[in-house]
Amino acid sequence: MLTTLKGLVLRERSLGDNDKFLDILTDGSGLIEVLARGVKKPNSKNASVSQLFCYAKYCVSESGGRYTLNSAEPIRTFYSLSEELERFALASYFAEMTSFIATQETPNNEVLRLILNSLHFLSLKNRSLLALKSVFEFRLMSEIGLIPNLIGCCECLRYSAPQMQFDLRGGRLFCEMCFGTRDMTDVVPLDMRLLHYLRYIALTDMQKLFNLNIAREYLVPLTNITERYAEIQLDRRFATLDFFKSLTNGQIL
Repeated sequence: MLTTLKGLVLRERSLGDNDKFLDILTDGSGLIEVLARGVKKPNSKNASVSQLFCYAKYCVSESGGRYTLNSAEPIRTFYSLSEELERFALASYFAEMTSFIATQETPNNEVLRLILNSLHFLSLKNRSLLALKSVFEFRLMSEIGLIPNLIGCCECLRYSAPQMQFDLRGGRLFCEMCFGTRDMTDVVPLDMRLLHYLRYIALTDMQKLFNLNIAREYLVPLTNITERYAEIQLDRRFATLDFFKSLTNGQIL
C-alpha cells in the first residue's frame, strides 16, 4: 500500500553499500523508519531527500508496519546547517531529542512544526544559539504534556513576587513565603524577567514563539534552566548536547 506523508529526516543509518534507514518524523504517522534503497548511489533520484534535516513529501510503501521509500519531493532542505559545526551540533541535538520523545502511530504536528521552525531560524543565523536552544527545549516539554505550572505560586496562587522558586522536578512555582525550608536540590530561583521568558515560551501561540527577544545577560541562566528541566523530566542526557556544549565552551552564541 502506497502512502504519502510530509516528514523531516531526523536520523540516517547506512545499510550496506547503497542503502539507508531513515528515521522520519511525519505529519500523519509519527516517527517512522523507512528503508531507502540505492540512495547512496551518485545517480539515485532519491539521494537528496534521504539526507539529514531534509523536509519532503515522501511516498512510501507500507507492509506489516515496515516502510520502503518509493519517491519523494523536497519541500525544504537544511543542508546549510552543516557549514558551521556549532549550528549542526545544535540541530543534531534538536533531532536526537525529538527522536527520543516521538512515537510511531502517534503524530504530533506541533512537535514537527516546532523543530521545523527551530531549524529555519537556526539556518537564518539571526538568532542567538542559546535563545533557540532554550525555546526548543522548553516548548518541546510543553508540547508533549510536560508543561510546568507557571501561572503562580502553587500554594497561594501569587502571580508575581521579587523572586519565585521553580521546582524543576515537580514543575511548580513557589513564592518565597510558601517555599519555606524545602529541599533545594532541583529548585532554581527566578526573578520576574526569567519567569516572563519561561511563561512566554511555554504558553504563547506558536506563530509568535520565535519573536521572543531575550536580553543577553539572561541567555545563560535561561538555557541552564530549560536544559535542566528537560533533562529531569525526560530522565535522559543527550550526547549531542554534550558535543554542542564542548564546542561553545561557555560562550554566548
